[in-house]
Amino acid sequence: MIMTEGPSILFIKNKLQRYKGKIVSKVSGTTQVDESLFAHALLIDIQTFGKNFLFLFKEFFVAIEVNLVGNVLVNKQKKVAASFSYHFEENEINFYDSEIMILKAKPSDYFNLKTDISKSEFDADFILNELRTNHAEESIGDALLNQKILAGVGPIIRTETLYHAKIHPDSLIKSIPEKKLIFLLKMIQDYAEEFLTLLKTSSVEKNALIFEKKNCPKDKTPILMEEIGNIKTYVCPKCQKFFT
Repeated sequence: MIMTEGPSILFIKNKLQRYKGKIVSKVSGTTQVDESLFAHALLIDIQTFGKNFLFLFKEFFVAIEVNLVGNVLVNKQKKVAASFSYHFEENEINFYDSEIMILKAKPSDYFNLKTDISKSEFDADFILNELRTNHAEESIGDALLNQKILAGVGPIIRTETLYHAKIHPDSLIKSIPEKKLIFLLKMIQDYAEEFLTLLKTSSVEKNALIFEKKNCPKDKTPILMEEIGNIKTYVCPKCQKFFT
């Protein structure tokens, strides 16, 4: 499962819904938490925000972000200890290589839902203003992976939508025409929905146009790949304009 994209987290969340309304018997893992909070706690709901799972209890919620090489296993364990685990009467959910936050608030008090590419609250006008006002000197490729700007965008969504919009990821935001940015944000929202559908048949990579591909599907130009900090970027130098 691709863990670095928001729609992937949403896809797994939908599979975990059977635990909604269940009583947590205990929690465990390498992450230090106040285990007494979870003693016989009722799991009220499971939601997501960007790349975070959100587990809602009566007086707090738990945000779990699975890292690049992390994983989520239900009723299965790895040889290494989990970062965090929920235990129910006969089941368990194990999160590996994950970051855990316990927050005594509502998710909407902590997260800006306007930035989540998979939510109905996503506000493209708000994002456009944020990009042009506060991130104008940054590259669009870096900005797209900033989860405070666009929650849920990962390497695949970034690569594919920039290719569709014909924008080079190193382009400075201030130099990209507003119409291009508006089109890009629409593509991100549409592709997030398509991504979720493709996950049902495990065909995300197969249907990607240039992510992990060797040649551009349009003009057969060799695709350039750059890897920085385990994040892969694929670019067609002919199709994607470099705005400077």
